[in-house]
Amino acid sequence: MIVFYYFYPGCSLVSHIALEESGLVYEPRVVDPKDPAQAAEYKKINPRGTVPAMTIDGELLTENIAILTYLADRVPQAGIIPTGLMERAQCMSLLAWSASTAHINFRRSRRPERFSDDPAAVESIRASGRAAYWPNLEWIDQRLQKQDWMMGKVFSAAADGYALRLYDWGRIAKYPV
Repeated sequence: MIVFYYFYPGCSLVSHIALEESGLVYEPRVVDPKDPAQAAEYKKINPRGTVPAMTIDGELLTENIAILTYLADRVPQAGIIPTGLMERAQCMSLLAWSASTAHINFRRSRRPERFSDDPAAVESIRASGRAAYWPNLEWIDQRLQKQDWMMGKVFSAAADGYALRLYDWGRIAKYPV
């Protein structure tokens, strides 16, 4: 049995898209990490308190890239991550960039208090995150100007799901997307 823990507008949308594309049966559970009671209860399942998370027959799996890889390997015909050696490596590179660069730039712009407990630094962190996020959105846009999907001619729930999440955050944050 698969239980999937997520929160909108969090990055868990990426794994949620892939889970839907996989066709696997799962139980969705919304977690609001900003609600202290929910957060405390959820930490009993996932001590990090982050989403996305998934339990598979009671075993915990966290982080988008790990969940996406698990789903891609479990249901290879779903096209979550390409199966060719080079295409898979390129997709993993794109996912790592999305999670460790673009995602973090956005987080700095929206949740700067996570990067410093100094109130004087918060606005500077927010501004630098906002400035750094815009080129990430431009890069995604330039890539999609040249090809139909993030990985070329074929939809990838992982790569295209992350691009959608990043673009939607740009819309939410009022970038000119």
